[in-house]
Amino acid sequence: MEPIFLSTLEELFKTLSLNKKLVIKDKNLISFSNKKIQSPVGDIFPLLTRQKSNLKDQFVEIEKFKKLITILSENNAVVRLNHVGCCYKIDSQGAEEKRLFDLINDSQFHLYVEPSNDDGVWFFIGNSDKWQEMMIELIPVVSTSDKWKEYWLPHIQIDIDTTLSEEEIIEYVQSVFGKEVTPFPIEIDGIVYIVRNRLGTVGGINIMLDLATKARNVQFQRQKLLKEIV
Repeated sequence: MEPIFLSTLEELFKTLSLNKKLVIKDKNLISFSNKKIQSPVGDIFPLLTRQKSNLKDQFVEIEKFKKLITILSENNAVVRLNHVGCCYKIDSQGAEEKRLFDLINDSQFHLYVEPSNDDGVWFFIGNSDKWQEMMIELIPVVSTSDKWKEYWLPHIQIDIDTTLSEEEIIEYVQSVFGKEVTPFPIEIDGIVYIVRNRLGTVGGINIMLDLATKARNVQFQRQKLLKEIV
């Protein structure tokens, strides 16, 4: 029997593909099936199952997710699929960085790190020269004392660039999901760059929809903040 988490992901990305700007063009970077999440560093799915959340499975209706994507598309609010991120538990930060380094070194992609402001290290896989194309983000976490950890460890995030303000994103999300989803603005230095929307938990793994505000400068982030490792 296929893991329900993987079948849910397939449905989500099938829905995203209704908008051409949200289609994953390079299947060598990441691809989803009912058996695995294939990437330049191998199958990501086992990483997400190392330590599952204790929250009970509860997820939004796919039709509501589809409605939100449709509304954003109809209002020309979608810019691009920025990245797919995966946050997971590890035992050693050094060992994980070496593993990623060795695997990326044999691929056509590059490994980057961005300064982090939480308990994980922010690794990105892709090509920063082609800053408009999507990337993979990997966030390995050794330990955390965050009381909310069950709601984000482990998780996968779908990050979309939009033309919207924080207020507009929240309005669209609440118009579809009501109180079922609570938009959470992520603020850095007084500016909200992302509104995170936790869609629920499936198979012990949290799923997030991150909608970036128009304040985010993708080219600057890709070409100035990311430090190339290999």
